[in-house]
Amino acid sequence: MAFKQLKDVIEWITEYHEMLERQYETLASRQNNERMQMALSFLASREHNLAERMEDFLQDADDDLMDSWVVDSQEFDLRKIPTRLPACTGCGDIQDVLKNILQAHKTLTSMYELRSSLAQNIREAALFRELAANQQAEARLQSRDIGRLEMY
Repeated sequence: MAFKQLKDVIEWITEYHEMLERQYETLASRQNNERMQMALSFLASREHNLAERMEDFLQDADDDLMDSWVVDSQEFDLRKIPTRLPACTGCGDIQDVLKNILQAHKTLTSMYELRSSLAQNIREAALFRELAANQQAEARLQSRDIGRLEMY
C-alpha cells in the first residue's frame, strides 16, 4: 500500500482524461473516414472538457479535503491503470470506438467506487460517489452521441 494526498488522485484523473484526449486526437488525424474523424474528434473534445472540469474542481476544492491522505489500494494501483486502457489501435469502425469508450469509463468508475468504499471520511466518500455517478453519465452521453453518429 502507498499513501498519497487526495489532490494527487485528482491530478492523476486529470492526466487520465488528457491522455484519452491525445489518443483520440491522434487517431482522428490518421482517419480517412470522415465519420470516424468526427467521432474521434468529438471524444477528444469531451475528454478535454472532463480534464478542464477536474482542473477547475481542484482549484476550487477545499484545501483540507484535498490535503487529506488516502491509501492507494493494491487492487487499483493508479500507476498501472493506463495499461488497462484500450489503445484503440484497431478502431476501424464506430463499434470499436464505442467499446473503447465504455472500457475507459468503466475503469474510472471502478476506481471511484473503490475509493468511495475505502474513504477515510464522509466527504471523501461523497466526492467519489459523485465522481462515479458523473462518469457513468458521461459514458451514457458519449455512447448516445456516438450511436447517433453511426445511425446517420
